[in-house]
Amino acid sequence: MRRSSRLAAALALLFAGARVRAADPADGSLTEKIVCREKPDQAYALYVPASASGKPAPALYLLDARGRALLPIERFRAAADAYGWILVSSYNSRSDTKDDPNTPALQAMWNDTHGRLALDPRRTYLGGFSGGARVAAALAAQAPRAIAGVVAAGAGFPEELPKGGFPVPYFGTCGDRDFNYYEMRALDAELAKAKVTHRIAFFDGGHDWPPPEVAARALAWLELEAMRSNLRPKDEALAAKLFAADLAAAAALESAGNAAGAWRRYAEAAEDSRGLADTAAAAAKADTLGKKDAARQAVRDAERRDARDRAALQTLSGKVRAAARDPEIPAAASLAAQLGIPALKTRAASGAPEERRSAERLLANLRVETGFYLPEEMLARGDAAHARLMLAVAAEIDPDEPRVYYNLASAEARAGQTRRALHELDRAVAKGFRRFDRLDGDPDFARVRDDPEFRAWLTEARARSGPSGAPTPPGPVSAPSPRAPGAGS
Repeated sequence: MRRSSRLAAALALLFAGARVRAADPADGSLTEKIVCREKPDQAYALYVPASASGKPAPALYLLDARGRALLPIERFRAAADAYGWILVSSYNSRSDTKDDPNTPALQAMWNDTHGRLALDPRRTYLGGFSGGARVAAALAAQAPRAIAGVVAAGAGFPEELPKGGFPVPYFGTCGDRDFNYYEMRALDAELAKAKVTHRIAFFDGGHDWPPPEVAARALAWLELEAMRSNLRPKDEALAAKLFAADLAAAAALESAGNAAGAWRRYAEAAEDSRGLADTAAAAAKADTLGKKDAARQAVRDAERRDARDRAALQTLSGKVRAAARDPEIPAAASLAAQLGIPALKTRAASGAPEERRSAERLLANLRVETGFYLPEEMLARGDAAHARLMLAVAAEIDPDEPRVYYNLASAEARAGQTRRALHELDRAVAKGFRRFDRLDGDPDFARVRDDPEFRAWLTEARARSGPSGAPTPPGPVSAPSPRAPGAGS
């Protein structure tokens, strides 16, 4: 956590010395891009709800893994309206990079927003996705007096849980098809054992920011924690409303036959509103459901499935890394068969619901390993042949995804193989790739960009697609974008 420690130390000093002042009035609107006054190379999106106008408001600073500043604001906007939170989201945050872009991004946003807005100095929160979630957790662990809580999406801590637990409330979210699902499941149990104030909410989806309803639950939970810790005045009406919403969600799970989910939700409702509402009935309901065979069996089945899948992931990772070291490079289809990819795809398409999700999670792990992390390692050491193999395996997982062929073209271009790069770009175009503007700025294509054959291909491809080209169809949320840092971690 050396990098995160430097970040924490720098921002702790910054927080301690800052003064709240309101230069620009809150107007209840979204400002899509603000260039920082003191750091013009830094920019962020800002949402100030009308309910935050005229008084110091809590602020949630957001770190997306690829600097998509508007995406998390879209997810948290309704919740910000409901609870009067200001949202500040960086265009410069990244993960999976060799340098540390998050320290300057956070410092610049902090300085600039405190020069414009009235912010509650006791209620600064950090939110992050993927590698950004790890940065947020690391900072809060190092500077708990400056940070009131964390919302972590799609990833846990940079390393192990800090000694002594975690010092601020932690709300984690994760898709049930995320490649980091098993990490977040284990983290939930670990935080509970360490008696850390936390919630981890799983949603239907892949590696992504939470949907608006889960984002709303995160901020609602932090509101309750702020009341309990006297960071904000107690609001009996709001506490009663949030408790009623939790009970309704638990009752809906029970009505749907999800005994284990209802058990958990009733227990969480009782714990979250303890001291703020009469929770005795919710606690009794949780106790009753927890004794039922259906709930206990569902929990045991989930634990067995997790253990089985973790063991499978270890085996798959070993096979992939062995192939990455083997001087005799197999055909991608052969390695895909050894990894059981065809069988996993069949199970993901036609198995029972829990087995489908299990298969999708295993495929998601293979996708990010073969489509991003291992190729990066191999290209960094000049091993284009094995990088090509890994990316070809990723294409076996997602044969209709244009990004995998773009990534293959990137690998060939980095090796100076113009014709091979163009062959893969042709395949990407055939699958729907149209973002030719990326080829002008992507550093992976620097070695071939001035090649006459490459220029001729690009001119012809642009002409075929029209003046601007159609956007490339989006791939799976959990799949890395072409050469984009922050795909996972």
